[in-house]
Amino acid sequence: MAMLDGLREETGKVADIVKGLETVESSEKPMAKNTLATELSNILFNVFVLAEHYGINLEESFLETVNNYILKFVQ
Repeated sequence: MAMLDGLREETGKVADIVKGLETVESSEKPMAKNTLATELSNILFNVFVLAEHYGINLEESFLETVNNYILKFVQ
């Protein structure tokens, strides 16, 4: 499935960029953060497409997840 391959590739890029941010020179950090922002946006796009493909209400699911996290911290 092409969508899944694209998502795998993008998450791998994000992992590499995050690792690199720990060692990159401060002068290069803005460029690395820009690259990270682009790759995170690519992942988000793939997630939206995947949710749409499977008929998942992503907003509803996300809000439920956030509420569950909030409940964990409040108790």
